[in-house]
Amino acid sequence: MDYFLQKVCGKPARQAITLRCCTPAEAPAVFALQNEVRAAMPHPEQFVPDTLENITSYLRTGICIGAWQQRRLGAYLILRLCGQSSENYAAFLGVPQSQWQHWANADSAVVHQDWRGNGLQRAMLEAALPLLPQRQAWPPSWPLTLLRLRRRPPISWVCCLPTT
Repeated sequence: MDYFLQKVCGKPARQAITLRCCTPAEAPAVFALQNEVRAAMPHPEQFVPDTLENITSYLRTGICIGAWQQRRLGAYLILRLCGQSSENYAAFLGVPQSQWQHWANADSAVVHQDWRGNGLQRAMLEAALPLLPQRQAWPPSWPLTLLRLRRRPPISWVCCLPTT
């Protein structure tokens, strides 16, 4: 999906980028961006980085939307489909385990500082939603429930997928 950055480095611009799924082979680019953004944070110790091994696994089993400008990755969003795993954030909310398959963890959303302020986190989430299981069966008026949790820095999002 094509997307246009309206500003770069805080200055007006119009640059085309592409939002698309990242493949496991692109895990090193995701890992590198995570570490670059973390290093530039005022308090990098507040961000719990993932390992390259974990990121590769998430790209195999979940959904990762990347914002690419040719070969440069400037942002990404990872949604994890944890199902019955105790890593499912639904477990922390007291949701009955029989409903956990309807939840997706928004594990991380990272945007390079040069591209911030362009609505990329929302755009990547909107690009990921149609890729979630059972999405085609949702009633069009169903409100997607997003909950902010402070269980694991940075702030995480949990998506509740409606049952049909």
